[in-house]
Parts: sequence; C-alpha cells; structure tokens
Amino acid sequence: MKLYSLVNGPLRVNTYFLVNDSGDAIVIDSGENYNKVKQTEKDLNVKIKAVLLTHAHFDHAGNAKKLQDDGAKIYISSIDAPKLKNELNLSSHFGRKFEFLDADVTFMDGDELDILGIKIKVLLTPGHTDGSATFIVDNMLFTGDTLFLESVGRTDFPTGNRRELRNSVKKLFDLSGDYSVYPGHEDFTTLDHEREFNTFVDYD
Repeated sequence: MKLYSLVNGPLRVNTYFLVNDSGDAIVIDSGENYNKVKQTEKDLNVKIKAVLLTHAHFDHAGNAKKLQDDGAKIYISSIDAPKLKNELNLSSHFGRKFEFLDADVTFMDGDELDILGIKIKVLLTPGHTDGSATFIVDNMLFTGDTLFLESVGRTDFPTGNRRELRNSVKKLFDLSGDYSVYPGHEDFTTLDHEREFNTFVDYD
C-alpha cells in the first residue's frame, strides 16, 4: 500500500490517497476540488473505488456526490451520515455549494473495515462533530478535525462539544505506541509529539 496526499479546496483540506497493489485507491476526505482529485487520480494512474469521510462538513465532503456518481462508494459514520443531506454540513453557513447524497456504507465505533484489501479500524472521536471518526491504518492515524499538530479542531459548530473532544483526544493518546498522524488540515505530526506538546487535554 502507498500513501499520497494533496491540499484541497479553499479551506486547504488534506486529502489522502491510499493505493493498493492493484492501483485501486481509497480517498480519505475528498474535499471540495473535484477536478484536483480527478487530476491526481489520473497522475497516479489509479482508480478511486472508495471515499472515507472523517466527518460530513462541506470542506471535507464537498465533492463526495460527484465521486459517488463516478462509481466510488462513500463511507461515513452512521451519526454524521444524515449531515450529508442537511445544513449541518455547514455549506450554507459558509456560502458554499453542496450536492446532497446518501452514504453507501456507514460505520460505528470499533468497526473494522476491509476495503480493497486495506484494513481500517474505526475510532469514533466526537467533539468537532458528534460523529467524527479517526481511521487507523497500520501505523497511521487519519484524524480529520479531531487532532492537529499541537492543536485540535473547533467545537463551536453545531453538534460540536468541547468535553467530548477532550475525551476523544485522550482516547487517541491512550493508544499503545506511536503513530504517524495525518490530520484534516495543516502539517503532519506524530502521536508521541502530540502527547508531549499538545496541551488541550490539560484544559478545564
């Protein structure tokens, strides 16, 4: 398996491509810029077969319907799935266009997915939204807007909750060993680095 990434859309979402040995790809957080994702698909000479969404906000899921129409299956938590069809995706709040869609597959906390031969463990990490998820793939964590480099996601949007986010960050810190952390925005980091330098869990 190979990992590729690109920065996508006005809010600079990190979009990730997980590519198996056959050249089929899982996209994590497909973002808003459909053309950029499709150009990356072409440049890598891969085929996008699945899209995993860490949560339903428009900047992470804005082109999911177009990719679904192209044949990709859309995965999201059962809690955040309804937001793909209502204003809780925040598109109207930011004046962005969003094509509503139904997810193909939903998941819950602790589910283990096998997509294209790539094994993915789901941890629900609510706080940014009530259905936010982190994906564990080998020694990698894809944390969406839960955990950033020495920071965390906002909790002032609908269904956000500061206490839940703090508990979610602690849940990640309680994992055994170190992981490479690939967040939904900004730079990559490691779990050991965040355990040492991220002070959010110390807040009251």
